Amino acid sequence: MPTVDATRVNLRGRDFRVADDKPTFWARACAGTWEPETLAALEEVVRPGDTVLDIGAWVGPTVLFSAALGARVVAVEADPAAQDQLARNLAVNPALAERISVIRAAATPDGASVRLGAARKRGDSMSSALLTGAADTWECPGIAPAALLEAAAVAPGAALVVKIDIEGGEYALVPALAPLLPPWTRAVLLAVHPRILDTSGAGPDAVRTATAKVLSAFQGWSVRVLDPGPDAAITPAEAAARDNLTLQLARPMLA
Repeated sequence: MPTVDATRVNLRGRDFRVADDKPTFWARACAGTWEPETLAALEEVVRPGDTVLDIGAWVGPTVLFSAALGARVVAVEADPAAQDQLARNLAVNPALAERISVIRAAATPDGASVRLGAARKRGDSMSSALLTGAADTWECPGIAPAALLEAAAVAPGAALVVKIDIEGGEYALVPALAPLLPPWTRAVLLAVHPRILDTSGAGPDAVRTATAKVLSAFQGWSVRVLDPGPDAAITPAEAAARDNLTLQLARPMLA
């Protein structure tokens, strides 16, 4: 059996190995300059035995990190190049991979297939359903919210944590997914991408409307902006309609 070169990485004290072609990315991640707020939030909300539904898994940084925290992880990835590199990273972490399952599909509101596009190249973490005019596009099978939650069945006494980072696809997905989240959902880490939505032709008014629809799906949840915002005085809703950032949404009863 051929050997695979693997590099040891350490994210916030959690060690694992990677065998993809992203050395520059992993150097940033190990240095703490890639989404430190997201990783810190996962440390805060994920407990051993929980299930993490990672929608937009890419090559696996949050997948492997969540598994290293003791969670079972359901990783959802639509980009075929990222899927292949995620598989390579799981192969060199057999102990973590035992708790990780991968769904090779795009999370869509109705489970229908969707056309995705890559602005630069496949596997670069920025594939999006809003980039259908890109030079490189492909049709991807879809999976509906109910099927995702069935795959992410939680053990008794544990909780569900959902991470969503799908480069603008959240505007269509979240209004369909959020009402189905079970009571044992502890938190949702949601990346919003108003700039992508705007540049796809939506315009500022449509971006604000889409953002309001997404946040209204979490009525009664607490909302916190994880990323350092440009103006601490503005509300999370205003920030989410203006900047690409990550929100932490938590049910008050389980936060």
